Amino acid sequence: MNDDEDHDRWPDREQPTRGPSTPPTLRFDPLSTGLGVFAAVAIPIIVVGYTRPAGSNTTIIVLGIAAGVVFGIIAGLWVAHRGGRVWRGPQL
Repeated sequence: MNDDEDHDRWPDREQPTRGPSTPPTLRFDPLSTGLGVFAAVAIPIIVVGYTRPAGSNTTIIVLGIAAGVVFGIIAGLWVAHRGGRVWRGPQL
């Protein structure tokens, strides 16, 4: 095989343009954000309610779940209202 055959095997591709580029806009899924906020709020409260030295407390566990649901819904609705964009303006 000579150089001409090897060169013809691969298509010629142009070099990408160099210079500054626009960073991609980050968009977040409202459902995923809501679930993440729910987990971040509810799990620590549930762990505290479950591992108390005096024994588990159902009231603390239920309050943790309720707080997680409320804050998760609020965060999901906020992200949905903003179209998935959390930050405005230029990003580093």
